[in-house]
Amino acid sequence: MIAGALAIGRAADLRAAWTELLGSRVCDLRRLLRGRWPYRMSDIVGSVATRYFGKRLLSDTRIPLAVVVTQLRTRGFSRRVLTERDSIPLADAILASCFLPGPYSRMVPIDRRLTFDGAWLCRVPIDAAVVLGARRVIACVSDDDGRLLRGAWWPRIVAAPADVDYRVLSPVIPLPVRSFDFDRHATFETFAIGQESARLFVDRNREWLKDGRFSASSVEATASTPTPTSRPTGV
Repeated sequence: MIAGALAIGRAADLRAAWTELLGSRVCDLRRLLRGRWPYRMSDIVGSVATRYFGKRLLSDTRIPLAVVVTQLRTRGFSRRVLTERDSIPLADAILASCFLPGPYSRMVPIDRRLTFDGAWLCRVPIDAAVVLGARRVIACVSDDDGRLLRGAWWPRIVAAPADVDYRVLSPVIPLPVRSFDFDRHATFETFAIGQESARLFVDRNREWLKDGRFSASSVEATASTPTPTSRPTGV
């Protein structure tokens, strides 16, 4: 969602769009009485993505955008990077990249293949940003230790590609908001932590940010601050 907002030039109003969801019930057991799955993340995220991005395609962005998904193939799970070359609505690509069985009730297949959250294989796809042409990458993570992780349910630490010039933007303190959490107080506190983390990141990396084309690469982003002299890409 954050990378998509940056890519279409609407980052300023993303906060308002997201706060509309605060207080949403992720699980409603009464839905079982109507023969429906009780978890509502597909409805919640799908509705805001559709309203926010409309009918835009992945190619209808101001800056290059890639959305990473995991697909099930005959030999197992594999990663796929969706870009402007794929004629796919931006809202569908984002919802497809969020799907985890259980919390989400509706899968969005891509090219008729079973498609899951990109975090299944890699939470912070730094190398995908490089494919878009970024020489430098800002890896935005929610882990307050700044670790690069993989795995949707049981995270494991992974090493970044050795030939990539990157910096990690991580929270300065642990985030109070949790997965599938629309608690109002925790969300606003997380916004504040993200803003402060981004400010400190810019202060510490000001010279690095001034020189070179870079990208904000994230599956679990907190915040990112492109500098006026750079032409960013988003993942």
